[in-house]
Amino acid sequence: MDTTRWKSILVPREVYEEIKELSKNEGRTIGGQLRLVFDWYRDSKKGSADDNQGDRAVSQKIGGKPVPKVRAKA
Repeated sequence: MDTTRWKSILVPREVYEEIKELSKNEGRTIGGQLRLVFDWYRDSKKGSADDNQGDRAVSQKIGGKPVPKVRAKA
């Protein structure tokens, strides 16, 4: 693997399985799904800093598609 372009990450098995299922349902690779989630997170943090309102409601749509809610397993 070309480590100048790609990195492996460790995630709990449950998180991996859920990301894998989400990516399959949305027609993306696992890397593509992680990028989407990261972009959503980054944009939500940027919006919070820009409007100086702290915990505000964040739009749940990216590129016209709703962002699926990830359930925590107890």
